[in-house]
Amino acid sequence: MARSSNTRPSPDGGPVVITAPSLQTAHRRIREQFGDDAVILSTRTVTRRHELGLGQERGVEVTVQPPGGRTARGTAPDIWTPSTPAAPAAGGELPPELMREIERLENLVEQVSADYERALGDQAWMQRDPVAGPLLAAGASPAVVRRTLARFAASRGARTNDLDAMRTWLATQLRASNCGWDGFYGCHAFLGDSGCGRSDLVLAAAARLQALGRRTLVLAVLPADPAYIHRLQEAAGADGFDAAIINEAHKLAEAEAHLGSYDAVLVELPRLDHPAMAPGGPLHAWLAPNAGFHRHLVVPADRDLADLPDAARLTRDWNCDWVAITRLDMTRRPGKLLDLLDSVPLAVSLLGSNPRHGGDLAVGASAAVAALIAPARGGPAGRLDREVRR
Repeated sequence: MARSSNTRPSPDGGPVVITAPSLQTAHRRIREQFGDDAVILSTRTVTRRHELGLGQERGVEVTVQPPGGRTARGTAPDIWTPSTPAAPAAGGELPPELMREIERLENLVEQVSADYERALGDQAWMQRDPVAGPLLAAGASPAVVRRTLARFAASRGARTNDLDAMRTWLATQLRASNCGWDGFYGCHAFLGDSGCGRSDLVLAAAARLQALGRRTLVLAVLPADPAYIHRLQEAAGADGFDAAIINEAHKLAEAEAHLGSYDAVLVELPRLDHPAMAPGGPLHAWLAPNAGFHRHLVVPADRDLADLPDAARLTRDWNCDWVAITRLDMTRRPGKLLDLLDSVPLAVSLLGSNPRHGGDLAVGASAAVAALIAPARGGPAGRLDREVRR
């Protein structure tokens, strides 16, 4: 790869800049070019992009006043120590202060390299481990896997290589509703990011509840897509539940008095970045402290958690009670749910796999979540159904 010049001379006999990959190399070049009488004016670490590549490289720039030359603008040179110049020691050796700095930097480089190699080795060991390996392969992060293994070992009093035991233990640790559809009733509000599968989940849940003989109402608050209104009307007609549109946020609070005549009420809130969802607004002020509503944060399993809105902050802002997982059919890495549930102290309410197009919607069960996170080694970590485009 192309590199910058090692030496940038001054045309008027002034300071010269020496570029090198390390201080030791820079000072060797200084001695070779200018002898032992050159004065070091300054030293700095630099990072440069590769001229013919997409990477970068680190190095040092040492500004040197050659022997017999004048300092820049006639000023006194800025030497290593603030008090007196560090003159070269007898025999051409580097000044003690400089040698100590070089040694400190070299030790730091060795320490960073050792830490990096140790981390690589640790992760390689985890990938081969019969318990940690399947968790990593399923999509859980190394940091969360380490914490989970530590808690698992502490609960048993020793390390174990039994994946089935880990899965059984996870089922006792992961919170879920564990009540089946018989225990699903009352008022529920669903909030989530755009494209999270919130509408499919709400419509599928309404159809399931209505089929069980529950009188069910779906309230769509400020729908952004006019076509959704037609879709809601069609679904309500086909599946037999009632449906209504709320076009003003404050009217949802007014409608609360009429919700008691239904066995189940499902409220689909606007996307999280909608102005009506701002904390402190009418929707938030009414729903967050409302003791009569279950609040579900809808999280799609096919998205990287780092690309999603801050789930921990949302659960605090909206006082969420549950997390509903959607789009499980569109991911091969459902183990990332371990990261989500590690950061968000919520129980799983619903698990959705393309429920409006031939898939399934299940009430959350701890054993089912544990099976997603810790699949049998060698088995599929998840399913990716590409026959359906949503």
